[in-house]
Amino acid sequence: MSRLGKYIRENSNVKDTVCGALWAHARVTVEGTVTPCCRYNHHDHSEQPQLKDGIGAAINSDFFEDVRKRMLAGEKINECRQCYEEEKLLGDSMRTGFNKKYSKFVDTEPKIRYLETSFSSHCNLACRMCNETASSKWKLINNPGMKVDVTVDANETSFYNDTDLSELKSIKIVGGEPFINKFHAEYLDNFISRSNNPKDIVLYYNTNGTVFPNNKVLEYWKNVKEVHITFSIDAIGNLNDYLRPGSSWDTLTATIEKFKSTPDIDFVFTTHSVISNISVWKLAPLVKWKIVNFGHPGGFFILDRPRHLSIKNLPQDKKDELLEYINKVDTGEHVYTSVRNELSKQYDVETTANEIAEKEQRLDNYFGQNFRDVWKNDSFK
Repeated sequence: MSRLGKYIRENSNVKDTVCGALWAHARVTVEGTVTPCCRYNHHDHSEQPQLKDGIGAAINSDFFEDVRKRMLAGEKINECRQCYEEEKLLGDSMRTGFNKKYSKFVDTEPKIRYLETSFSSHCNLACRMCNETASSKWKLINNPGMKVDVTVDANETSFYNDTDLSELKSIKIVGGEPFINKFHAEYLDNFISRSNNPKDIVLYYNTNGTVFPNNKVLEYWKNVKEVHITFSIDAIGNLNDYLRPGSSWDTLTATIEKFKSTPDIDFVFTTHSVISNISVWKLAPLVKWKIVNFGHPGGFFILDRPRHLSIKNLPQDKKDELLEYINKVDTGEHVYTSVRNELSKQYDVETTANEIAEKEQRLDNYFGQNFRDVWKNDSFK
């Protein structure tokens, strides 16, 4: 029986609160802070451990230890509410997924078995839901003429040398856009070479699908167990290009096909989509396209910020209209249930279409786009 099993016997609430990630995982943000996972919603970065002090120091910090103790005491952590809400609505979440893999390590010495990190904020897109923290393109737009430094603390590999990575099995690389970095293979080698079983390593990537990795990286991938590629796609056709300015649907689809035709690498492909009050009106065609091209609908995230793009903040008449659309197109995927749930929430700041257009005007001007061309436009296929 695992340690988690022991705690469940002693305290029945623990099975609904504890997450194995706290004993097996660390996520390095693009700002150089360390959090328990990518969903841990703690906005005060000054309170979080800093990578520059060492990744080992971070996972053994008072910050991490406090979360562990509260979970084991049966407390539902407010920063983990997204998982708790998903479990109530859908039955599963990232937390339950972590527990399937890592529950046996609960209440043991914390050790990194799954690392999520980033090369840099270097990115060729300025996605409308993003910002200059994670995108150098956004920073250039916000600071015309400025020479943008795209390095981040996560690029300094010595910050990872204070801990044992012998049990490392999974590495997730996010961005920026990870396939831009020219030191990609060297960066990976610093971590994988420290694992007891390098050939058992599974790599995970989030990519915008506009850049294909170089041959050195492809050769490196042939020596690991699997490479999981998640393509960030928020809509199909021109609407995706509007939501992710700088992208090209033709380039994206060509890159996907190039990945699929690359030999001698054990790939697993999926997608991730951000649902905003612009993209949601074309949710059904996106779901269908993802199932046709990948065999499943992939992942979805209903954004909460920036607030003017949140479906929760639409006026009630638009919420009613959107709910009617969702009920009409629902084919049983979980995402439709999630959208309904989000629409039932009280708005933070009610936002009309005119106000969305006003806030998107700067990017529209920069990229020669027009919000009115895509807002609920039935001509988009």
